[in-house]
Amino acid sequence: MKLKTVVLGFLLTLTYAVLRAQSPPDPLAENLFPPELVLHHQSDIGLTEEQRIALVADVQKAQERFSDLQARLQKELEALGTLLRKEQVEEQTALAQMDKVLNQERDLKRAHLALALGIRSKLTREQQAKLREIKNKIAAGQMRSPEEVQRVLEGKMKKIQETVERWQNDGRDPSAVAEIMQGFEPLMKQGKHKEAEALMDRALKLLKDSEKDNK
Repeated sequence: MKLKTVVLGFLLTLTYAVLRAQSPPDPLAENLFPPELVLHHQSDIGLTEEQRIALVADVQKAQERFSDLQARLQKELEALGTLLRKEQVEEQTALAQMDKVLNQERDLKRAHLALALGIRSKLTREQQAKLREIKNKIAAGQMRSPEEVQRVLEGKMKKIQETVERWQNDGRDPSAVAEIMQGFEPLMKQGKHKEAEALMDRALKLLKDSEKDNK
């Protein structure tokens, strides 16, 4: 089972991919907040339910546009690849096709920026300041990033699934674990990752304690 959130697959590309250690400070990275960061730390920054609902709605609306723009970009890239695979490449034709690729990349990055700006506009100054502090702590290794949290959740989910499957094969009843995990998906959809992880920890503890009792 692959964990999903409302922002799964969202990558705030902008210029991050081309940054290097010697590059000057990036104003985009410093002043914008990916939705997964905001949702993951919604309790820490005091995000209201009204803000959360509005943010999720913006992300869901943007996802459809991102998918369309990504498909267009892929089409132009494939066309460029077809031209470059020819034995004789017509320079002006290839350059013109490259311009189409760059135009699509620009549109995609612009759409990401528009979403990020929309998210920031919904946050108070205090919330933005807290998010900057959180980003600094993540950079310093003092907090887990949303990506790391995602990996941890996936690892715990895999462990739960494997243990439950073993129980079923052994004829043991895993219904108590299933009952706990019923709350997992709603929490993830709300972006409440900490609460979702705490729920998984409860399920893992139940499995572990039951394993001990059966030894």
